[in-house]
Amino acid sequence: MNEQRKTLGQLFFPICLEILLFMLTGAIDTLMLSSVGDQAVAAVGTANTYIGMFILMFSIISSGMMAVMTQNIGAGKSGVACQASRVGAVFNGILGVILGSFLVFFGESILTLVGVADALREPAAIYLKIVGGGCVLNAVVPIYSGYLRAFGHMKQPLYGTIFANIANLILNAIFLYAFHMGVAG
Repeated sequence: MNEQRKTLGQLFFPICLEILLFMLTGAIDTLMLSSVGDQAVAAVGTANTYIGMFILMFSIISSGMMAVMTQNIGAGKSGVACQASRVGAVFNGILGVILGSFLVFFGESILTLVGVADALREPAAIYLKIVGGGCVLNAVVPIYSGYLRAFGHMKQPLYGTIFANIANLILNAIFLYAFHMGVAG
């Protein structure tokens, strides 16, 4: 295995830009959704609070997987490191399916339980079902990004995030402005 040494700058800038672009996705969603109305923005903001908690859980698991992977890579056990990534992907994937299903089936009940205003409950529930149902993607993306970074591929996760932002922007425009789907768009 070729030994690759990375400087802090080589590690920092792609990761920092990737995180910035990941956060920009939410800002773009909010800006584009503001054309639908304040109620839609408030509903999505409310729903994103719960989805954000799940994403945080997935990130914690991914960080643990990264620690195990990098220790094994440093010890010259790249096979064990790959196995750790598979275990992390399976665990996060199963957790993503469970939590996504939970949001699909019980999202509206959660919103009612925490006392979300009646005017926001329906659009927030729609958003929770659509975006929360896709929680499995939020679960496995940090695992594969971490895997690529651990093996020295810093730019590929960044390229994936750039592509996702472009796709998000285009699909938002289509569903919000062409099909007028509101929060569901």
